[in-house]
Amino acid sequence: MPQNDEHKATVHRCLLGTGDARAIAVEATQLVKLLQDVHNLSFLATAALGRLVMASMMMVADQKVKRARITLKVEGDGPLGEVVADAENRGKVRGYVKNPWVELPLSEKGKWNVSAGVGSNGYLTVIKDLGLKRPLISKVPLVSGEIAEDIACYYAKSEQIPTAIALGVLQKPSLGVLSAGGLMVQLLPDADESFVGMLERLLEKYDSISRLAEQVGSSQDILETIFKDLSKKWLGSTSFEFGCRCSRNLVKALLLSMPELESERDVLEVRCHFCNKVYTFTPEEIEELKGGGRS
Repeated sequence: MPQNDEHKATVHRCLLGTGDARAIAVEATQLVKLLQDVHNLSFLATAALGRLVMASMMMVADQKVKRARITLKVEGDGPLGEVVADAENRGKVRGYVKNPWVELPLSEKGKWNVSAGVGSNGYLTVIKDLGLKRPLISKVPLVSGEIAEDIACYYAKSEQIPTAIALGVLQKPSLGVLSAGGLMVQLLPDADESFVGMLERLLEKYDSISRLAEQVGSSQDILETIFKDLSKKWLGSTSFEFGCRCSRNLVKALLLSMPELESERDVLEVRCHFCNKVYTFTPEEIEELKGGGRS
């Protein structure tokens, strides 16, 4: 799988003002390009998966627990089908789209119509693995299928945190992915009302986070540009790269869990949704697995 340092994404975090808000930004142009190549994504699927993957990275980067993992699953009634992103704060991220070749006409605003591709009827599921006995699972109805609004709705309903989110993937048919960036701002308890108003005015100036990412080139510069007149306390950064946890042993365990594992006349192929890697098993290996499962 083609990957190097150029395919990494970086998340930066900071506190704004006197601690009235937390701001997180991500620049993920090269990583989104890699996802597009790995899954042979349409432009529409690239926009949808790129947005969800960037949201997962920002969300998990803000977790204080070591080895935290966040999985986002969007299940709408649009033709893209299920869209999934999975990120670990150790710096690994992956994702897939069930129907990666779907393409639709642009929206009235001339943008990739992610809402129509995802659908507005369905659910966003957020799974947080924070090292507890069981993961924390929240499920909220989709608001628009645009991803950013749906994540903001999750924070409002499930965590009661006022949150503004911008996610964007800039693409041109002749050039592919030009930029991908995201921003998340969350108000902290007892935030000053005048600060909230000023924050809203600042965010309104930048209606395209992907174009800003193209102009400035880094997640830290996104924060520096938007909040240039505000004091900032930097909280650190996290670099992410595409990474999948699949293995031949995991696939074997999956096959053994199937109630009726049949021997194939030909080679059995099992493809990983997240990385497209194919694991092959001969009829003899299937027979061996069946025998091992009974012992």
